[in-house]
Formats: sequence, structure tokens, C-alpha cells
Amino acid sequence: MSPDDSSAREMILELLAPALRRADLCADEIDDSFNIVDAGLLDSIGFLELLAQLEQRRGVPLDLYDADPDRLTTLGGLVDLAAGAPPPPPRRSFSNE
Repeated sequence: MSPDDSSAREMILELLAPALRRADLCADEIDDSFNIVDAGLLDSIGFLELLAQLEQRRGVPLDLYDADPDRLTTLGGLVDLAAGAPPPPPRRSFSNE
């Protein structure tokens, strides 16, 4: 994990702290595949508020254009987004089907 990833993870977990407490979860108990929406930590409005808080803390807009929607609501996907990591390349098929 790079220093940017580490600080992004800490920032996200800090922002999620109230929701984690309500769910009786500890930050050490969740990994990068943990989906914060599917787990019920945040609803759709709460998730948008989290993104707005991340943008405000970073001081620059988040680049959601190339974000993978399947990973975006996971802790790891949010860490990558907040750290400014490029998204994984899209899966492409080069067959003639």
C-alpha cells in the first residue's frame, strides 16, 4: 500500500466511523472488498455525501468518469479513487463474436 493509499484509507475510515459504530464494526474488521452500501452502512444519499466529503477533504474533484461502478462502493475502490489511482482497465474481448 502506497502512502497515498494509506492516507486515503485512513480518511475514508474516519468519515465512515459513525456508520461503523452504528453497525458495531471495527475498521480493522473490514477489508478492501467490503461493500459499504451492500452492508447497509450508507444508503445512496449517504454514499453521495461521502463522495462530497472526500472531494472537500482532497480539495479537488473526484474523477468518477472512469470509475468501475462495481468497485466504487467497496472500501478498496474508494481508496483507489481518493488516492487518485487510475482505475483498472476495462475488460475487453478481442474475439470476432
